[in-house]
Amino acid sequence: MIRESASLRAGDEDVMASQTTQFVSYGSGEPYETLLVEVEDRVATVTLNRPERGNALNATLHAELGDFWQGAREDDDIWCVIITGAGRRHFCTGADMREAASGAEGRIGQRRVYGLPWPYQFYKPIITALNGTTAGGGLLFVWESHIVIAADHVDFLEPHLSVSQLPAGEIYGLANAGLPWPVALRMALMGTAGERVSAQRMYDLGLVTEIVPYEQLLERAREIADIVMQMSPLVTRLLLEGAWRMRDGSLGPSQSSRWAHDEQQSRGLRDSEDATEGPRAFVEKRRPVWTGR
Repeated sequence: MIRESASLRAGDEDVMASQTTQFVSYGSGEPYETLLVEVEDRVATVTLNRPERGNALNATLHAELGDFWQGAREDDDIWCVIITGAGRRHFCTGADMREAASGAEGRIGQRRVYGLPWPYQFYKPIITALNGTTAGGGLLFVWESHIVIAADHVDFLEPHLSVSQLPAGEIYGLANAGLPWPVALRMALMGTAGERVSAQRMYDLGLVTEIVPYEQLLERAREIADIVMQMSPLVTRLLLEGAWRMRDGSLGPSQSSRWAHDEQQSRGLRDSEDATEGPRAFVEKRRPVWTGR
């Protein structure tokens, strides 16, 4: 959540007109240790901040990501999320192997998934900006995001079998998201000893939607976020919830069950403020001013 501080002053003269802000944990009220979060115009930019460890997911990073997803889900100051990694070398290299080697990974058990958005039914748009190598658990962010862009030097690998771990969520999730099974299985079976998959290859296969130079990565992610923010937040969240439920099969296999779901969800939208604002803005040829209500 955002903690505001007063304007800075030098004597009696203001040197900063705007409010400065700091993002702190929803649970503890203290700053995060392994995450950097900046919020501007309801877009949160979340940076995995362990560059010295390849932005690997240790227990602290899992817990802080979980705190963020759970809190941001209900936070009206956040309508869209950009997630990226610190530095140029790595987006996320999966589980922290030092922690795993010490036995700490075993102690967190099923909490391994707590750093991911899906346990929290997070249906706000997630734009993942891949800034470097994406491996192991880092691949989960690819298929759990709604828009994925990558810097042109990014590569992908699946190292689980190399360290005697099962890459179930990573490989099954990527295949469910559209990665051909032969490609997914080749990644898994060749582990860290095999070739890495390039960003261009992932773009050709549909997992990455755009490739940009590294220097333009976050700028482009914010441009995309600005476009996404022009859409109705209420309908966007319903769309993303329906898309996820279609993926996991909870909507049912038939077209009629999906139509029934859409009709049920649409009933609550008809009397909303945004349902009036959308057509009015279209007729007046201006950008809508959404309230989320």
